[in-house]
Amino acid sequence: MTLICANKTNAQSGISVSPPRTYFSLNPGESERKKILVTNVSDVNTLELAVSFNDWKYDDYGTNVVSEPNTLPTSSANWITVLPGNTLTLLPKESKEIEILMQVPEKINQEAVHTAMMYITQTNPINGANKSGENIKISIRTGVKIYQRLNTGREQNIEFTNFEFNKAENELVLKIENEGNVWGEGTIKNEIINQENGKQIILQDVVFYSLPNDKRIVYIPLPKDLEKGSYIATSTLSLGDNDNIKIAELSFSNDK
Repeated sequence: MTLICANKTNAQSGISVSPPRTYFSLNPGESERKKILVTNVSDVNTLELAVSFNDWKYDDYGTNVVSEPNTLPTSSANWITVLPGNTLTLLPKESKEIEILMQVPEKINQEAVHTAMMYITQTNPINGANKSGENIKISIRTGVKIYQRLNTGREQNIEFTNFEFNKAENELVLKIENEGNVWGEGTIKNEIINQENGKQIILQDVVFYSLPNDKRIVYIPLPKDLEKGSYIATSTLSLGDNDNIKIAELSFSNDK
């Protein structure tokens, strides 16, 4: 049995990469190189590593969905070359830089952003044991997200599209959409106020990442012991570097 684990498998074995995300702003026909530092965090194990590429996207809940290379319209997997090659060896505690060369074709589709997932995978599995004590082979894999957009003006725009109270699940459901031309990330801060007594309840923050045209469904749990009454819910979305704030409000009644 071979077990593939992302990042660290235990205290004796693991791969560290920096940065975990790499961004290119390139027009058709242009190229650029970026460096990624790969480190073997193990004290004892030498790692034989291979680099490969897949497609990826987010689903409606913000989960990564990985697919075969060049199967998505947003794929840039075929545009990337690893220099000096797709394999490398790292001694214990050793670090090496690899270069990735992105070459954008002269003709590309109209997608605002193209992406790829670069996997760095151990090809010399080490001996280990599972929780039952059975002998297994452990192989480490880590991923680096790669983004490309046109070298044009940034239009970062995240919009709320719906806000509702799901009484059956005791939660708020917020829907948002990335209507800009760049990847978007930010934090949604949430609170409710009891309109009868003015009591304020801070709910959990939600951190989100999205690509252009992505639609996202965000579930915000309410306290299990939420008292009956009429409430105003407020969700405030901050896009960070632009100080771009969006606010959604919802009035609802909890009559449980």
